[in-house]
Amino acid sequence: MDLVDLKLENLLEYDPDTKSLKGNPQILYYRQPRATEYPLDLNKGYRRYIPRNGNFPRAFGLVQHHVMHLPKPRQVLEHMDFFLNRGTMLKFMGDRTYGKETNYAACRFKGCIYLRSLWEDQDERYTVPSVAKTYPFKARQYVFTRSPGALPRTDAPVDERKQVYGMFSAKLGSFRLLYSAEVSGVSNKEPLGDLNDPEVLKTCHLASLKIDKEGRRNNSAPLWLMQSYLGGIDQLAIANTNERGHVCRPIKVVSCAKLMSQESQFNIHDRLQKLHKILEEISIKMSNKDNPHQELRFKMRQDSILFENRLTSIEPPGNFNQQFIDFINRL
Repeated sequence: MDLVDLKLENLLEYDPDTKSLKGNPQILYYRQPRATEYPLDLNKGYRRYIPRNGNFPRAFGLVQHHVMHLPKPRQVLEHMDFFLNRGTMLKFMGDRTYGKETNYAACRFKGCIYLRSLWEDQDERYTVPSVAKTYPFKARQYVFTRSPGALPRTDAPVDERKQVYGMFSAKLGSFRLLYSAEVSGVSNKEPLGDLNDPEVLKTCHLASLKIDKEGRRNNSAPLWLMQSYLGGIDQLAIANTNERGHVCRPIKVVSCAKLMSQESQFNIHDRLQKLHKILEEISIKMSNKDNPHQELRFKMRQDSILFENRLTSIEPPGNFNQQFIDFINRL
């Protein structure tokens, strides 16, 4: 099974000061560090690192903003089956990087099913993470800059709250999906125009950076490959760090398709089949339910879904803001 008709529909930037989203974000451009810049010190500025501290868009914040700013929202909603984010998709595809069992909730509103992780309700990103966990974000600072070929600003503190998100549409079997995912930047060599313009979005070549620790078996390879696949990323940059958190060797840029073919224990088609099976079960279970103020909670245990026996009323302020509910009802 394949994910077909994968399309970048929108790019949105989250402003942690106003806690709001805006279009036409400041996109960052991938650059290959010069030989004289190595080693890259990923510990640099750790004391001034700004964690998310619970300040990030909630599960349906991105899709609500996206839908309410569409020129023809009704047409989009009529052809979509599921709204979710990449993190949830990865769990359904078998990612066990951060635990084997996770709790989720499904809500059906006007025929569309919205999926979220209950992990958000008890978010743990309220403290500064260990220095090693900040390496991926610091590494981005070395290779993603505000304009093509510009020098990085590695003296600035990393602010994990400031993120750009992509909205992607795709078809998986019989289901049409609209999902969000964090976007690190692009590999375009020339400045892009207005990112609110669908024609400009078509020219975006999304880029990503992966951190590997030297001398250690890479058990997270399937996760990175699935992330790249769902994010429409063809080329992946890989940086190897030593025990001191330094990148001493040149960063390699490799083909995601080639990496997937080399992973003997990994098959993207099997993972997508697993995702489709889970969505199918949820779709059947939610077929006669439609209420934005209620959700059906369930657990994922290995490849099985354990649904609760009843719907749960969502505590205020709820999953959707009232403005969105009114907007959809008017449609």
